[in-house]
Amino acid sequence: MVGPADIFSRDNFAHGFASTATISSRPRFELAFNALQNTLIDRLNDKVEEVTADDGLVNNIDPFLVSSQKRLQRFQADLDHFIFDNSRNINAAGGLAQRLDSLQTALNSNNTDEFNAILGKINQAIGHTHVSNGTTVGIYIDDAITKLRREGLVSITDGDGTTVAATARSDFADDAAAQAAIDAAELQIANTASVLLLKAEGAENIRESTAKNLRATILQIEAARVAEQADKANEVAKIREEYGQLLNALSLAFESSQAFADQLGQKLFDPNAVPAGSVVNILL
Repeated sequence: MVGPADIFSRDNFAHGFASTATISSRPRFELAFNALQNTLIDRLNDKVEEVTADDGLVNNIDPFLVSSQKRLQRFQADLDHFIFDNSRNINAAGGLAQRLDSLQTALNSNNTDEFNAILGKINQAIGHTHVSNGTTVGIYIDDAITKLRREGLVSITDGDGTTVAATARSDFADDAAAQAAIDAAELQIANTASVLLLKAEGAENIRESTAKNLRATILQIEAARVAEQADKANEVAKIREEYGQLLNALSLAFESSQAFADQLGQKLFDPNAVPAGSVVNILL
């Protein structure tokens, strides 16, 4: 049987129940806290992804800079293509000048077979030249490659008055006509080579200027990009700090409430807290 004194005994049921309830609340809180923490972390990650997304980055950079970069890159590609074709024509012009020397030697030595063979190689080499498109890069000087491909280098005039490439020594009326054709060819290839070299020099100057402008444009874009990334990093750090403070506040709130519950349980049910000399103390 439980008497009045048992209610106020040192091992009374109420004190034990309060302690048990207080202790059991911690696992429940920690479970709920972990669930809340995971939810907040998911939200934090979503926020970070939203802030660090690059979709709107270009919109924050001067559109003129982006347009200039693309335009300069296209121009640079056209320029590289032009320089390649022009360089190939320079090499071809040098080879043609050497073959003209060999053609002159064959004519001087009255070697018809050699003359015809070299003439065939000259015509074949002309077929390897390429008309470079300088209009896309602002170079409009005529290098006579189009004329060379159409009329040949060592040329004759046919019965219709059209200038065409000679294919054999027999195409010329005599050696004087052949010599005149060789002289004209040497002058033509010299002029063509000079123009090709002049175009190459101009193209190199343009390439240096284009590369300089492109580098400057890219640096400006990258500077804006770095500034944008720095702003994003600061915003991410701020978001992390805010969520961290929220989690700490929740944790501290629980610890405070837990401590308060412990103290309340002790004051209400701890028999040692009964004032000495009271009626309850006499029953103990």
